Amino acid sequence: MMNRCIYVFCWLCLVCWFSPVSAQGQAMLEIPEPGEKTLVHSGWYARKADEVKVDGNRLSAVPLEKAGWLPARVPGTVLTTLLENDLYPVPEFGLNNNLIPDIYEVGNDFYTYWFVRQFDISGLPEGRNVWLNFRGINYKAEIFLNGKRINRNTHEGMFLRKTFNITPFLRVDAPNVLAVLVYPPTHVGNPNGGQGGDGQIARNNTMQYTPGWD
Repeated sequence: MMNRCIYVFCWLCLVCWFSPVSAQGQAMLEIPEPGEKTLVHSGWYARKADEVKVDGNRLSAVPLEKAGWLPARVPGTVLTTLLENDLYPVPEFGLNNNLIPDIYEVGNDFYTYWFVRQFDISGLPEGRNVWLNFRGINYKAEIFLNGKRINRNTHEGMFLRKTFNITPFLRVDAPNVLAVLVYPPTHVGNPNGGQGGDGQIARNNTMQYTPGWD
């Protein structure tokens, strides 16, 4: 059963700039001094990818309509967000773990999710570059900002760190929309009751756990 806990681990941790929410309720981000950075952990929303009927370019091109989206935990996992929204019981108690759908049974699409963060900036100082630093995404991701894809190739790997210069994509006169599509590993494997399962679980390089039930 631990298979599900491994492969829904989609960790987003972004380094950018952050300041308190404005009086209008829109997150206002301010550019820090050179060399400084701020964690952007709040204000994220998540939704199952097959419920979003547009691609990342269109999704990030306009302000997010929050109806149908879940407040998301970042950094965290897809499962963390589902648990915090009371969609499944916490797996640490009794046999609750059996009530969480296993990815081998429901398929990768079940745990493929969009994560979206919207923000405003008041201005961009001349000559200043702004970098978006992903401190870990597990396992694959496509990244979009304001209608443009910013990673040419799909980000893939266990908690690999990536940094992008997003200066050319930023909007000063309209809301900025950052959208990240997060996929679980391609080869999920079947736990089938034994430690290591069917031998397919390790085909992607990601975290593995094989605890016993006692």
